[in-house]
Amino acid sequence: NTLITVDLYEVFCAVLYLLRTGCQWRFLPSDFPKWQTVYAYWRKWNEPDEHGVSVLERALKKQVGAAREKQGRNDSSTFLIVDAQSVKHTDTAGQKGYDAGKKVSGIKRHIA
Repeated sequence: NTLITVDLYEVFCAVLYLLRTGCQWRFLPSDFPKWQTVYAYWRKWNEPDEHGVSVLERALKKQVGAAREKQGRNDSSTFLIVDAQSVKHTDTAGQKGYDAGKKVSGIKRHIA
């Protein structure tokens, strides 16, 4: 029996390529390891642990954190979701307005 070794870095790069491009497993370029090998590792790395986080997710978050720190930013991002809603009013309402985008007579309320 011949023992075949696989460079795990190349497997990881192949997984990143697949995630980035969305290509099918069988169309993985030939400069990566065989698609069956990459798929087997991906299945293993994608299994969630007792906290519901996979090895692959932890590795990707670590990579993103390192890249952000290299740029002088905080390792984890913060974000804010902003939304707005047009609310119709009655004729006796104290505040009156008009949302021309939605053609609604009323006020616009925002949430963050």
